[in-house]
Amino acid sequence: MATRLPSDLLRRSAAEGSRLLALSQLDDIASAEHRLAGSKDAEALHDFRVGLRRLRSNLRAYRSHLKGSVSKKARRRLKDLTTGTNAGRDIEVQLAWLHRQAERVGPGETESLAWLIGRLEGRKSESVDPRTAEITSDFSKVASKLRRRLGTFRVEVRTGREPKELSFAQATGRLIRSHVADLAKSLKAVTAADDEAPAHAARIRAKRLRYLLEPHSRRIRGVKPLVERLRQLQDLLGNLHDLHVMIGEIDSAVEALSRNTPDRSVLGAPGLAALKQLADTEAEHSFAAFRDAWADGRADRFLSRTNQLGSVLQKPRAEDTSVSPSPERVEPVASNGNRLATRPFPVG
Repeated sequence: MATRLPSDLLRRSAAEGSRLLALSQLDDIASAEHRLAGSKDAEALHDFRVGLRRLRSNLRAYRSHLKGSVSKKARRRLKDLTTGTNAGRDIEVQLAWLHRQAERVGPGETESLAWLIGRLEGRKSESVDPRTAEITSDFSKVASKLRRRLGTFRVEVRTGREPKELSFAQATGRLIRSHVADLAKSLKAVTAADDEAPAHAARIRAKRLRYLLEPHSRRIRGVKPLVERLRQLQDLLGNLHDLHVMIGEIDSAVEALSRNTPDRSVLGAPGLAALKQLADTEAEHSFAAFRDAWADGRADRFLSRTNQLGSVLQKPRAEDTSVSPSPERVEPVASNGNRLATRPFPVG
């Protein structure tokens, strides 16, 4: 049965709130794993992969509050499980893209397209599919140990005046502000379609910020649009990343053909070159879409609004630990020096 997050999650201590969140995410992954049993439910596999990434991201974010519950070995095994699903996901995306190119390549280029599709299909059936089944089995073992550890934590009570324990709201607020700063820096580094590493870094940081915000979409009015905006950013940068990976796969295929007979290499070269050109063109279009939506100050309002949310959550509250908005108005400033309009974040 799924762990239902309590309505007062933000008012709980950081130690308790982070554990409740992790337990809920473990249950979500287990649900996807159950749907996978005995079937090839592509949606379930997608949910399983996303669940793993979401769990790892939040275990990393709340690491200091999870001491004693998540061992280095558990973190390493979760990382291995997540990495193990990446190859399958990449191949699925690449095959879908290649099939869409069937009507775009010329008559003399279809053999190269068919050869590359066969190459990827063979890799998927020989290694990726069996590995996916192994991964879901491994997850059950890791999850069992994590549940036991996360389900219990020790609180030390001392006499005298002690610093007030950090709430989950405050811990989350600090993390949001830190993640916003990281994302702002990463977005500025993406300046061209072939900026593969900076674009990938920005996509990862957008994903981590989204995973921090998602659990509070129904608790805090105004968070849902922020999550949706981050999802749009992920889609833009994700598409660009997929094309970078596709281009790398085509380059690898060219190399593989060159090691075969000269006739085979000459036969395959025009078709692969045409596919690479198609991928390059799409990458340029993807970057243009990203630039139009997020570059040159277009991200300022979103970043300021999200940073304001972090400030509201981070501010210490009265004894009732309410996380209603501060009466102080936050006035973020855009990169051009203009003030941005803001609204408070009522927390429900």
